[in-house]
Amino acid sequence: MTVRLTLLGTGTPTPLTHRGGSSFLIRHRDQSLLFDCGPGTVRRLLECGVSPTEIDTLFLTHLHYDHCVDYGHLVLCRWDHGVGRVPELAVYGPSPTATMTDRLFGSEGVFDPDLRARTEHPLSQCVYEVRGGKLPRRRPQPSVTEIAGGDEARTDGWHLRALEVVHAQPLIRCLAYRLEIGGRTIIFTGDTAPTEALVDFSRDADVLIHMCHFVNGMVTDKRMTGSCSGHLDAAQTAQRARASTLVLVHISTQVETPGVRERVVHEVGQAFDGRVIFGEDLLEVPLEDSATPPIR
Repeated sequence: MTVRLTLLGTGTPTPLTHRGGSSFLIRHRDQSLLFDCGPGTVRRLLECGVSPTEIDTLFLTHLHYDHCVDYGHLVLCRWDHGVGRVPELAVYGPSPTATMTDRLFGSEGVFDPDLRARTEHPLSQCVYEVRGGKLPRRRPQPSVTEIAGGDEARTDGWHLRALEVVHAQPLIRCLAYRLEIGGRTIIFTGDTAPTEALVDFSRDADVLIHMCHFVNGMVTDKRMTGSCSGHLDAAQTAQRARASTLVLVHISTQVETPGVRERVVHEVGQAFDGRVIFGEDLLEVPLEDSATPPIR
């Protein structure tokens, strides 16, 4: 089975019906990996035919809400409908991912009343048994591994490296991920300003999924340009890294304005020699060679 990459959420904190918060799905053989879990992630999974119970592993780039607010929904839905038949969700993320997890699902957490009811009340126990579960019912306990820049994680199916990027430090630690799976290398930048380290980290990637939050030149405030990336930042990083495909995500309303959008794609194409994809929710990114498809 080939590697499949689906863009679940390509938006920003601005609530939009057509763009959810950051979230990207990787499927290969019997593994389903999720990178970030922003608003609308669970619904987008369902829209592309994937049950939350199929997700094996979640990677969080950072803890801004547009990248992690659906974490609670994913864990609860996966646990509730997994009825004890699926392993605990493996979660990788920067500190304080473990603390956030405990404050959501722990004995004094936000969802403690819900979890007590679903594990102890006769009605919930009945529903659980009807679905095929066997009592007593355990609460969800995601298996959290906190990682930092320079750390690696590996299974038989994939190898992951982390790089700390520049975004909202020191208040929030922010990571980019380099995933090697099924003979493909895919970079998830998370939210970041352009850096030399990110160019090196992205070297020769098959796909570079890069933040495109503003149009370079239209935004000049250093508080923005020093913490996020614009369209030419993404293009130059991809070009210098010799990536094959650049996927523009974290699309703001400025970037997707009619006329501006076309300018962005044109200028990115001038600065980057590879294939350019303007991200849209539920788009499956082609990972084969970028030959021009026939007209049908």
